[in-house]
Amino acid sequence: MNPKPLRGELLVIVDKEDKYSHTIAGTNIKLFIDKDFGWNEREKNAVNAVVKDPGNTNLKEGTPIVCWHNSFTEHSLIDTIDTDEDSLYGGKKKLQLHKVNPKHIFFYIEDNEPKPMEGFLLVDRIYYKPKTESIILTDINEQKENNRVVVRGTPSGFDLCSVGDVVIIETMADYEVVYAFTGREQRIIRIKEEDIMAIDNTFEINETMRVGV
Repeated sequence: MNPKPLRGELLVIVDKEDKYSHTIAGTNIKLFIDKDFGWNEREKNAVNAVVKDPGNTNLKEGTPIVCWHNSFTEHSLIDTIDTDEDSLYGGKKKLQLHKVNPKHIFFYIEDNEPKPMEGFLLVDRIYYKPKTESIILTDINEQKENNRVVVRGTPSGFDLCSVGDVVIIETMADYEVVYAFTGREQRIIRIKEEDIMAIDNTFEINETMRVGV
């Protein structure tokens, strides 16, 4: 079987077990994470894939990608692939061949670094500790700056803002992506290009703030 993608789509190989294990850093200890009973599909659904046939996109065969959490369903499934690798559920693991719309690909991974696809940016949230009479209350949980983020990655040719800029975004535009890489669960924030409303050149990040996911 040698299927070819149609309508500008790609063919990708998906390991549905990617999110169900986590290797502790610096060890060979692998933990099983049972997400079958979770209600949050963004947390539990497969989002990782490897490009099998890039179609007419600029991606290359073998490139790891991370997609929308509803990309890989029975409606996108083309075939299953037998492997010699042990499954977390017993027996041998089966990979899946899916079609995917390039508009559903948030970013690809190159040299172990996430790179946003056209239409998306990768950003970091800004967190701060609430203050009372100029005293920082260290026992209160940090709070998120609601509409400001720091740009950490832009697609090729994008020139509205640069890495390191603080930008003002639409409310609730900071979408947290949960994915797996190098055997570990990872999290990153993506926004859409049209979510950016302005660049804030006056906002200052100080030592009481944290920038990250």
